[in-house]
Amino acid sequence: MNTFHSNIISIYERKGKEWLDELLGLVSAISSKMGLRDLREVTNLTYNYVLSGFQGDNPIILKASPDNAGLKREAFALKCFAGYGAAKVLAEDEGVLLLERSMPGTSLKSYFPDREQESIEIACGL
Repeated sequence: MNTFHSNIISIYERKGKEWLDELLGLVSAISSKMGLRDLREVTNLTYNYVLSGFQGDNPIILKASPDNAGLKREAFALKCFAGYGAAKVLAEDEGVLLLERSMPGTSLKSYFPDREQESIEIACGL
């Protein structure tokens, strides 16, 4: 049993085991409903089931959890930060979030030491 499965069962007990047993069906249903494709598990899952993929040509993250209330709080927080660099909430369903996938760009680490001031300004702007 991997860390993710152990965590879910440890926290949610029987409800967690049932959720894990139904997880692939849930992902399949959501994928069909929302037109998702090329879904791949992210590495190092711990407390949420997270997949990256595409909705049409748009890169997405699909996040599922037996903690529906926690996902609702996360969606609310992300919506509060809309327009300030946070990932956009594309859709919500019971126990599932569909998020815009942030695509990595240039690391600020690469700015040092030659462009330190510029990197500070970028970080402060976020």
